[in-house]
Amino acid sequence: MTDDAQTADDWLSNPSPPPRALGTPAHQAPKGKARPRPDLKPVTRLADIAHQLQDAPVAAEPEGQPDDPGPRSADPEPDQAPPDPGKGAAPPRRGARPKGEIWEGCPVKPLGVNGEVSYYLDRHGQLRGIKKHENQTILHLFGDKLDLLIRKYPTYAKGSTEPQKHRFDGTRASMDMIRACSEKGLFNPDGAVRGVGAWVDDEGRLIYHTGQALITAEGSKDPGEIDGKVYPAYPPIPAPSLTGGTGCPATDMLGTLSTWSWARPDVDPMITLGMTAVQMMCGALTWRPAYWFTGDKASGKSALQDWIRFIHGERGIVRSTDATKSGITSQIGHSSLPVAIDELEPGDEGSSKERDIIVLARVASSGGQWLRGSADQKGASGNVYSAFMFSSILIPGSMGAQDRSRLITLNMNPIPPGQAKPVMTARTWNARGAALKRRLIDRWPSWAERLELWRVALAEHNLAGRNGDNWATTIAMADMALNAELPTPEFMAQWALKLSFAAQTETDEIGSNAEDMLQHLIGQPFDVFRRGELFNVAHWLMTAASLPAAPRELVLGANDTGGVIDEHVRAEAAKRANEKLAKVGLRVKGDGDGAELFIPNKPIPGLMRLFEHSQWARGVWAQAARRVPGAQLVANPLRLAGQATRGVYVPFRSISGLLSFPMDRAAPVAPPAPDGFEDFA
Repeated sequence: MTDDAQTADDWLSNPSPPPRALGTPAHQAPKGKARPRPDLKPVTRLADIAHQLQDAPVAAEPEGQPDDPGPRSADPEPDQAPPDPGKGAAPPRRGARPKGEIWEGCPVKPLGVNGEVSYYLDRHGQLRGIKKHENQTILHLFGDKLDLLIRKYPTYAKGSTEPQKHRFDGTRASMDMIRACSEKGLFNPDGAVRGVGAWVDDEGRLIYHTGQALITAEGSKDPGEIDGKVYPAYPPIPAPSLTGGTGCPATDMLGTLSTWSWARPDVDPMITLGMTAVQMMCGALTWRPAYWFTGDKASGKSALQDWIRFIHGERGIVRSTDATKSGITSQIGHSSLPVAIDELEPGDEGSSKERDIIVLARVASSGGQWLRGSADQKGASGNVYSAFMFSSILIPGSMGAQDRSRLITLNMNPIPPGQAKPVMTARTWNARGAALKRRLIDRWPSWAERLELWRVALAEHNLAGRNGDNWATTIAMADMALNAELPTPEFMAQWALKLSFAAQTETDEIGSNAEDMLQHLIGQPFDVFRRGELFNVAHWLMTAASLPAAPRELVLGANDTGGVIDEHVRAEAAKRANEKLAKVGLRVKGDGDGAELFIPNKPIPGLMRLFEHSQWARGVWAQAARRVPGAQLVANPLRLAGQATRGVYVPFRSISGLLSFPMDRAAPVAPPAPDGFEDFA
């Protein structure tokens, strides 16, 4: 090579000198001797290679395609490999990929990542979680849009410039898909995914998801992402009718509901109508009451369940007669469909089936989250926005005050003999249900103001708090089903008076956790071995408070000779009873209707045995005792059962049952028992 020959380092601004070598350098060979010159081709500069790549021809693509991404960038993407002359033509250069998209206009939409799972809305709008981006999985995501996938990621046979048919570059496709999901950020389906049913956006506007379309204030939209919430496509549920129909579907429903034999015939049909509307809109509500229909056999509970199913349509409600909590949550999924459970009777004492379902209904009332374990130790969870409806002959006794306070109970009497059953044709009631759903959607803008009006009206009749929310939500929904206009003060006053009377019985039954604790305590057997009689804590409390209803056996004790019980006898009996109660940490102060019961804070062994296996065990009773109306904290510790402890004094007037006996007369004196029957006197 001559001195003016081009070297591979000529493109450098400051080329390094050639390295030194042992012996005589080749370029200083002795003169006169011809060096053999190999047939070398000139070295191509890297800059020239870049110019050649930039000027390389672009493979033509079909024009006029609906998903054509438009103008393409002149520069290849950074991960675009240079062409290999030995492996056929280079793939076509793609345009700039929008951030968070596989390509511009791609029918598959990335949502984000969570651990090793990438989430997408597939070509049909369904939510899909993908761990491995294998070719078959990618094909399922694109479905009937495979031609677009093949066009965007073509493959070429060796030596060919034509893309291969029915093949795509899975490596490039998966790289773009994973990158797009990563650009979208972290994604958690819980709370972010909304299935079929009613929902509201951040501004309180209704979004009704029918599975294949979203009914919004701006019109119908395809399933997708709205304001950070994902509405995937699902198999369709019964959609609302295009119009509200002729007549008033709610009036027709009231007429049919009146044919059942209700315990409150002037109230219960209206409440059942309101329940039906609550079920239709439950995902959009801030509070969802639970409803329980109870009655003996032949009262029409199952027929009512069928009527409810016709109203909502076959896929518009989750319905079962033998459900479990996990079965219900799997059926609900991410939807806000209502749930109807028939024949949820009290189970065995050791069974938790009905209790778990009731707890799920409690969680759903406020849209809370349920949690459960899973085989992979990661757990499963989800939010529940369903309104629950139950029916049974008996209501399980496992319900606590927190469950009863979310419940509206409707009692059904047996249908009188000879009375015809209500006419129920599925097609007719499907149409009326669709018409009612349309009216509720159209009238939704009035909901917030309507609900507040009813809350105020019921509060004026002492129906407030959580129980007030139950009745206000239900009657406001019934009102919106019947009337487009807001209710008048006269209409609200009339119904508020009716509902206050109807709710009073339920309020008395609801009680509170503190009242449940007291009832558990006074009902526990205590010192049962006394002349063969079975006594409980309540009997000893009556004796310690000198109440006339105290058992004669405890007042007279071993000195019972059939004599008259006077004040002195009662005072002595009260002293003995307090000594007995002190062994378990209890003490009574005062007498008559002014008596008070001391309940300690410390876990005294005797008291711990009385609360054993209850929710107030291990000292939890002290928390409930402080919530009893009229309870007074004790500043100075009392010494009971050998321990000094603080606690609270609970008035007897706050303990249901203790003062319900005659207080204005002494207990009648029992006649002497016949000879030979002393042990049974």
